[in-house]
Amino acid sequence: MIYFRHMAKPFQGYEITESDIEATIRYLKTKGKTDATREDAIKHLEKKHAVAHMAAHKIVADEKSGKIKPVKLKKD
Repeated sequence: MIYFRHMAKPFQGYEITESDIEATIRYLKTKGKTDATREDAIKHLEKKHAVAHMAAHKIVADEKSGKIKPVKLKKD
């Protein structure tokens, strides 16, 4: 489900690595999907990315409207 037009381009600023895929396959197997494939892992990662992206937009909108106080991030 795409809520914003720019979300049609998955993983902007992030590239899925083989390590991510392998770790996600292992994770899916611990959650009962014993036959998890590469495609399953990629789908899972894309879904999680979209949810995080939408949440970030909601937080920014709520900050701008004054609904919540601005989130302060630690400086590196």
